[in-house]
Amino acid sequence: MVQTLDGIGRFEALNESRPELYATVRSVFEETVATRRHLHINPELSFEETETARLVADKLRSWGYDVREDVGGTGVIGILEGAAPGPVVGLRADMDALPMQDEIDQIYRSTRDGKAHTCGHDAHTAILLGVARAFSENGLQRGTLKLVFQPAEEIGKGAEAMIRDGALDNPKVDVMAGLHVHPSVRTGEFSLSTTGFATAAGDFFELEFKGEGGHAAYPHQTVDPIMIAAQTLVTMQQIVSRQTDPLDSVVLSFGKIEGGTKNNIIPDTVRVEGTVRTVLPETRNRMEERMRAIAEGVAGGLGGTCNLTYHYGVPSVKIADVPAQVFEETVNSLFGPDALKKVIPAMGGEDFSFFSEQVPSVFFRLGTHGEDDRTAYANHNNRFDVDEDAFLYGIATFIELTNRLTAMEPSKFE
Repeated sequence: MVQTLDGIGRFEALNESRPELYATVRSVFEETVATRRHLHINPELSFEETETARLVADKLRSWGYDVREDVGGTGVIGILEGAAPGPVVGLRADMDALPMQDEIDQIYRSTRDGKAHTCGHDAHTAILLGVARAFSENGLQRGTLKLVFQPAEEIGKGAEAMIRDGALDNPKVDVMAGLHVHPSVRTGEFSLSTTGFATAAGDFFELEFKGEGGHAAYPHQTVDPIMIAAQTLVTMQQIVSRQTDPLDSVVLSFGKIEGGTKNNIIPDTVRVEGTVRTVLPETRNRMEERMRAIAEGVAGGLGGTCNLTYHYGVPSVKIADVPAQVFEETVNSLFGPDALKKVIPAMGGEDFSFFSEQVPSVFFRLGTHGEDDRTAYANHNNRFDVDEDAFLYGIATFIELTNRLTAMEPSKFE
C-alpha cells in the first residue's frame, strides 16, 4: 500500500502492487487521451451531442457492447454481461459542453466558436470509454456493466430525460457511480463528501416588483419599486442568517436586476432573478414559502406588490452508505488512504442527482490539478483544462470499483 507518493507516483506504484490492473489501464490510456482531445476540439452543447453520441456508440459497438442510442434525446447506453449472474452496476459520464469561448493555448483547443468543454465532460466521456475498452478486452467476471453516456447535464435536463426513456431499466440498475474532474483536488487524489450529499439542490426564481412610477424629484407621489426591491432583497438574506440552522447550508443569490429607463424617473416595475442552493431536502422545501412571505409582506407594507415565480431545478446528489464505503475501500487499496480527501458538499448543482434518487449511488471528484498551473483554473473558466495523467486514476478506480460492486449480492444495495 502506498502512503507517501503523489501525482503520477501513486499510479506507477500499481505496477508492483497490481501489475495486471496497471497494464490494463496503460493499454487504454493513449486512446483515452486521444478521444478526450478529439471531443475537446469538437464540443457540442446540451441535447446537440450528435457527433459525440455517434462516436461513443460506434466505439461501444465495435467492442461488443449491446448499444442503445437516442436515449433521452442524444444519450447512449452500453451494456456488457458478465460471465456469471450478479448485480447491475451503472457508470455515468456526461457529454455536453458549455456556450463559452475556449481560451486554452493547446493543440486541442476548441475549433467551434462559442462552444467549449470548460467543465470537463470531454474527460468524463473519454474516461468511461477507456473503462469500456478495458472490460471489453478483459471481460467482466460477474454481474452486468451498464454504461450511461448522458446529454445535457449543463442545463440539468439530461438525466431526467434518460430516466424517462428507461435508462435505469432492462436491466434494472442496482447501484451507480459517477465522477467529476476538479482542479480543487490534485492529480492522484480524490474527494468524497461524508455527509450523505455530494452537491446542493439548484433552484431559480424571478421576482417582479410593481409600484407606481413618477418624477424622481417627487418620490412621495410614487410607490418606488426600486426601494421595495432593495428592502426585500436585504430582508430575504435573513432567511439565511436568522431562519436557518447555522450548521445547515443555504445560498440565496441575486444575479440580475432590471428596472428604470432614466436617472430622474422612478419606474413602475423592477425585475430580479436569482438562485437558491440548499443541501437538505427539508430546507429546500421551505425556501419558496419563506421567500414568498417576505416578498409579499415587504412589498405590501410599502404600498406595492411582488410576484415570485419559483423554478425547481436539480436536487442534491445523494451518497449511499454501501457504495460510498466500497469506493473508499477501492481508493485505499489502490492508492493508499491519503489519496482520499473527506469534504463537505459542494454548493453547485449536478443532475446525477436524479439517478441518485432512484438508485443507491456514489459520486466523487477526481483530481485533475497537475504540476502545471494551467490545470488550476476553475470549472466554467475559459482557460479550464485538466491534467490528462488523472485519467489513469479515473480508469483504474472505475474498473476496481466495478469489480468490487459486481462481486456483491444485489440485496446489499437495498
